[in-house]
Amino acid sequence: MGNLRRSNDVVLVKAESSYNTDPTPSTSTNAVLVQNASFSTEGLRMNERPAIRANIGQLQNIFGGQLGRLSFEVEVKGSGTAGTAPEVGTLIKGCGMGETVVASTSVTYKPISTSHSSVTIYWYEGGRKLHKLTGARGTMGMRCEAGGVAVFTFEFVGHYTDPTDQSQPTPTYSTVVPKAALNMAVSIGGVTAAIARAWEINLNNTIVMPPSLAAADGYGEVQISQRDVAGTLEIDAELASVIDVDAQLSAGTGLTFQSGTLGSTAGNRVAVNSAANGLYFRDKQFGDADGIRTRTMPFGIVESSSGNDEISVVFT
Repeated sequence: MGNLRRSNDVVLVKAESSYNTDPTPSTSTNAVLVQNASFSTEGLRMNERPAIRANIGQLQNIFGGQLGRLSFEVEVKGSGTAGTAPEVGTLIKGCGMGETVVASTSVTYKPISTSHSSVTIYWYEGGRKLHKLTGARGTMGMRCEAGGVAVFTFEFVGHYTDPTDQSQPTPTYSTVVPKAALNMAVSIGGVTAAIARAWEINLNNTIVMPPSLAAADGYGEVQISQRDVAGTLEIDAELASVIDVDAQLSAGTGLTFQSGTLGSTAGNRVAVNSAANGLYFRDKQFGDADGIRTRTMPFGIVESSSGNDEISVVFT
């Protein structure tokens, strides 16, 4: 008896070797420390029955299958050892990103267009009600504000079955502590003089759920069909001689974005970079922060001629 407390939520995630086959995530090796977990049904079908009858009441709807959608945030931090994938790496790969490991040096994630990894996610609601997503793929973003703790944002869609009651699990989490967003020399088109307050970048993957008569839930393989890497940049308004965002917007100027390095200790450093000249502004919004004029600049990021390189997330 008792309520399900949000603070007791536990999330386990493990890559699948075969699509939609549960690899049974472990509390000792597959736990990810998350916050703000939120679940909803996805593609729930309740079929109406418009029979012609003498009575005007409705007949019972017929359940026709459903998927599940789970979203949450994860702190941005490394594994503690340079060249070792971070706790969040499996989730990043489940969002259409490829992983390149250089031993003892770095782990880099970049978009890929084929052979997307799928994951199984166990979400223990309140620690005691187990919801499973299998064959899950998703989309992700990263948000960074001056002086704050940067976070990854994730949203996954997968095959779903009714939850079951469980005992409270005891997960083992990474002991690495994230670093605050300080001493980050944000560069926009090579300009570091502009004062950046915050930025956010999202993959904006399109998640498609093809119907399938052969599937128990009426849905086939959850797939990533498109992405539109985009975000926002908030800076203090500057003279054109410092950074001319107005002219860059109207001219469609391609700019290179570099976040600077979050953290200073090997194994817990993270940086985000765009493709060379891949960022272009899509709009401008005027703001005021305590009497200081600001600009929020929505942007898109396109790949270079090499392809699949709109952004890179580099752990060192």
